[in-house]
Amino acid sequence: MAQGRPYQAYQNAQVTTSNQKQLIIMLYDGMDRFLTRAVKSIKEGDIESSHSYLHRTGQILLELLSTLREDKGGEIATNLKRIYVYCYEQVVIANLKKDVGMIREIQQILGNLKGAWKQIGQKSVPMSTATDAFQKIRVTG
Repeated sequence: MAQGRPYQAYQNAQVTTSNQKQLIIMLYDGMDRFLTRAVKSIKEGDIESSHSYLHRTGQILLELLSTLREDKGGEIATNLKRIYVYCYEQVVIANLKKDVGMIREIQQILGNLKGAWKQIGQKSVPMSTATDAFQKIRVTG
């Protein structure tokens, strides 16, 4: 255990004991936290911090993209890829423009995706219901 860093030790333990769906939800939580902090930083005029938070969000989106298995995930994986690419592009543009409205839109899309992943994580929910949840998520781009 990391001495003097109990929170980091807790996070490491949480990651190593989580299943794949829980890890994905944790990534969504992280993106939401970074996007919220980016908005706050922009409003406070802290451009460097806002850049850092938006960059970190983009890195998570790239990680999610790199782990998609379109060969096994079929239409859902293809739709997720499209949504992740759109969100990544929007994060880059929002970072350049420091556009809070764009960041809020990204948060809404990612929040909807997180809700769909949570549905999948519930053992009592049939896969068809979870599939329907992903199908309802649309982007305008």
